[in-house]
Amino acid sequence: MAPVQSNQRPQSPLKILKSAEGNIVLVRTKGGYEYMGVLELVDPIMNVVLTNCLEFNEGKPTLRLGKVVIRGSNIEFISIDYGRVAPEEIKVKL
Repeated sequence: MAPVQSNQRPQSPLKILKSAEGNIVLVRTKGGYEYMGVLELVDPIMNVVLTNCLEFNEGKPTLRLGKVVIRGSNIEFISIDYGRVAPEEIKVKL
């Protein structure tokens, strides 16, 4: 079987994050904390700014924060579709 050739290059992670600006995202840090909020801004180093942010520890909301800046080097992963898959009770808190 011949390999499938594609002339399209995959999108860069930065472009994908930029396209998610204005959407609800989930950011997990290397320390294990999770932050859910509206992605306001992402820079070339992947530092992110979240508004209407909730902090979670061990899956439970612990703090309601306004605007949060998370350093890119401290991020483990970002879920950009979290607004679609988040439990309804969590969406209401935003």
